[in-house]
Amino acid sequence: MTLIQENWEIHPDEFISRARKLHPALKQRAQKTREDRRVPRETIQELKDAGFFRMMRPKKWGGYEMNPKYFYDVVFEISRVCPSTGWVLSVVGVHDWQMALLDDQAAQDVWGDDLDTLVCSSYMPTGKTSSVEGGVIFNGTWNFSSGCDHAKWAFLGGTMTSSEGPVDLGDIKSFLVPSSDFEIIDDWYTTGLQGSGSKTIVVKDAFVPLYRIHGFKEGYECNSPGIKTNKASIFKLPFGQVFVRAVSMPSVGTAQGALDAYCEYNKSRLSSTGVPASTNPASLHAATVANSAIRSAILKMHDAYDSLLGYVESKKDFPDYVRVEYRYDAAEAVTSCVSAVQDLLSNSGGRAIHQGNAVNDFLQDMQAFRQHAANQPHALDVNLGSVLFGEPNTDHFS
Repeated sequence: MTLIQENWEIHPDEFISRARKLHPALKQRAQKTREDRRVPRETIQELKDAGFFRMMRPKKWGGYEMNPKYFYDVVFEISRVCPSTGWVLSVVGVHDWQMALLDDQAAQDVWGDDLDTLVCSSYMPTGKTSSVEGGVIFNGTWNFSSGCDHAKWAFLGGTMTSSEGPVDLGDIKSFLVPSSDFEIIDDWYTTGLQGSGSKTIVVKDAFVPLYRIHGFKEGYECNSPGIKTNKASIFKLPFGQVFVRAVSMPSVGTAQGALDAYCEYNKSRLSSTGVPASTNPASLHAATVANSAIRSAILKMHDAYDSLLGYVESKKDFPDYVRVEYRYDAAEAVTSCVSAVQDLLSNSGGRAIHQGNAVNDFLQDMQAFRQHAANQPHALDVNLGSVLFGEPNTDHFS
């Protein structure tokens, strides 16, 4: 049975308000989230009830089709209190946007009986296929599937070719697979983002119909089949531009949480020489730098989506320099925020290295964010520099 509901209008500020109202509960459960190595079910239900997962979903499937900046503002607020929860909201919630890029039959499969169904992912192109009538037989193993315990479907990366060696963008696909076709391996033991539950998924001989396969090249060229049905401007944005923020904005919210904790912790702290941290220029400088890095990341994210949607609505192509600049900004935000939070910890005294110190806990999560492949800025800054010198863009996830 199809359960498509009428969409109702909600102002973006209401979503921010709902996120902040969850702060006390999220803070209370933060340690349990780490210990359980997964986001609690009650937290996932609260995120569903608040409508956060639906913010970028098509309206015909009960979503709001909002500018991505508003979704990532909510991710910021949730990550500020519980980084693992913010990460899972971000990387699971962005799949509601990707669903709009596929043939609508895929959405019918996922949401036809339950509009609260969630989709997890792991896009590493490790999956192997063999063609059969109407689709492929799919096999593979994928690490780092965040929030998979709460998902009934998964987007998993692979190719339609059998050749070995480097994978070309044009070959990478995401294959939408139900949980009945995959096994979850409980192997998530880490020093950061413990609560994200980013476990391993294994698929053996699953049939995937063609309409549940989406190409990264289609997403880069903004000609995915779903946009014939889902005509809102946000579904005409480049695939990479929406996805890279899903793995970078949680770090910005986490940096804000670290700054909040740092200011609270150091208000009454005395150094070993009896100098109040609240009057120490080095302590104050660290807070100022962190605040600046956070504000810069948020403003650049807002500017990117407003600008990109402006190109969509004016029916203009996205210039290469715009794509690579915004792509670099997303990764650079993580680097800047990690550096800022490291400085916060360095200015919190020797006892800050103890387990349970909030600044230290936030830094461990920040280091985990930094390890994500999309958050590595070095190749991206070279590519941006080359484009500024007139060379072609070589990053096809921009």
